[in-house]
Amino acid sequence: MFGQMTTAFGKDSFLSYLLIAGIVLRVFLYITLPGFGVDAHGEVINFILEKGRLPLTREVFCAMHPPLFYILSLPFFYFDNIHSQKITQIFSLLLACGNLYLLYLLCKNLLPDVVVRNVAFLLAVFLHSFVTFSLYVSNDTLAYFLGTCIFYVLHQYIQKPTLRNEILIAVLLGLGLLTKGTFLAFGPSLGLVVILSLWKKNLPVKTIIGRILLFGIITLVIGSYKYLENYYAEHRLIAHNIDFFYYMPANTFIGIKSILYFNLKQLVKYPTYFQGDPMLEHVYPIIFYATFWYKFCEPLNGFELGSRTSFKYIGSVIYIVGLIPSVLILLGAFLKSITVFSFLGKLKSSNSESFDKGLEQAAWLSILFMSILLVIVAGLKYNVWVCFQSRLFLQAFFPIIWILYAGLKFVKEKSKLAFNLSAFSMLTISLLYIVYYFTEGVHILLT
Repeated sequence: MFGQMTTAFGKDSFLSYLLIAGIVLRVFLYITLPGFGVDAHGEVINFILEKGRLPLTREVFCAMHPPLFYILSLPFFYFDNIHSQKITQIFSLLLACGNLYLLYLLCKNLLPDVVVRNVAFLLAVFLHSFVTFSLYVSNDTLAYFLGTCIFYVLHQYIQKPTLRNEILIAVLLGLGLLTKGTFLAFGPSLGLVVILSLWKKNLPVKTIIGRILLFGIITLVIGSYKYLENYYAEHRLIAHNIDFFYYMPANTFIGIKSILYFNLKQLVKYPTYFQGDPMLEHVYPIIFYATFWYKFCEPLNGFELGSRTSFKYIGSVIYIVGLIPSVLILLGAFLKSITVFSFLGKLKSSNSESFDKGLEQAAWLSILFMSILLVIVAGLKYNVWVCFQSRLFLQAFFPIIWILYAGLKFVKEKSKLAFNLSAFSMLTISLLYIVYYFTEGVHILLT
C-alpha cells in the first residue's frame, strides 16, 4: 500500500487532487467549525456596524488590529449576528480556499521535485494551526491570504522587475499592514529586494532612490492608518490590547528554562493547557511547537473534544509524529541559510539566472525569519505566553513549505529509507488530522 501511495505522490497531477482535498476539507470545516475562534474579532465588526466608525484601540478588545479585515467583512456581517457569524465566516472560507490555491500555484511552479513537492504540500492541506485560523472570523485569514499573494507577486517581480510589479508589491504590503501588524516583518526584506533588483539592472542611483521612495510612500499611504491613529490617541505608533485589558499575568519568562526546557514527554502527557501542566506555558519552544501542530491553547473554539475529553490525546500522537517533519523543517532552514549566505557572498559575480533565484530564496528565508523574530520580540516585551503562538507568523507560510521541501529533498538524495520514513510521517500526521477534523465535525453536527 505504501508503494502505491509513493507512486501516486510521484504524479504531477496528484497535487491537483491534494488541492481539491484541501478545499473539500475547508468546506466541511466551514459547516462544522464555529466562526468565532479564540479572539473576539466579531465584536470589532459589530462596533463598526452599530457606531458607524472604526473603534480606537482601547474601545474594543481586538481593536488593536488595523481595520481592513473588519471593513471587508461588513457586507457579510450585515446579514449575520454576533452570536453566529456563519455568514461572515463565508468570507473567511473564500480567503482560505483562495490562499490554498495560490500556494498550489507557487508549489507547482517553483518546487520541481514532484514527489517531494506533493509530500510537502500536505502541510498546507491539513496543518491544524493553518487550516483552522484560516477559517475563523479573524484577521488571520486575510493576513494569510495577503502573505501568500505577496510571495506570488514577488516571484513575478524578481523575474521582471518593472515599475508596475513594484507598485503591486507595495500595494499588497500596504494592505497587509492595514490588516495586521505582523506584516511589519515583510517591509525590510521587500525593500531590499527592490533595491537589489534595480541595482542588478545597472540603473542610476537616483532612479533606484526614487523607485524605493515611491515603494515606501505607496506602502505607508495604504497601510499606516492604525499606526497614525495610535499615535494620535495613545501617543505611540504601536499599541496592544494587553496594554489596556488585563487578562493574564505577565510572568512567562522563568529564566533559562523558558528557552531550553523542551520536555516532549510532559507535552505528550498534557497535550493542551486546559487542565495541563502550567510549567509548559513558560517554555517558548514548547508553545511554538504545540501551537504549530495542535490546539494547545484553544479550549473554547467549538471543537472541544480535543481539549476537554480524552480525545485530546490525539494531540499527543500528533506531537510525537510531528517530530520528524519538525526536524526536516529545521534541516531545510539550515541548508537554505547556507545557500543564502553563499549567494550574498557572490552577489556581484552572480549571473542573471542565479541572481534571480538567490535573491528570491533570500527574500523567502528572511521574511520567515523576520516574522518569527517579530513574534518573539512581542512575546518578550509583553511576557505573556499567548504571544508565542506559531499562528502569528503563518502569513509567511509558503517559506515553511519550501524549507520542509528542502529538508525532504536532502533526505531523499541521501537515503531512500530515510525519505520513505519522512514521507510516512507526513502521511500519518495528515491521517491523524483527518480523524481529528472528522470526529470533531461529526460531534458538532450530532449535538
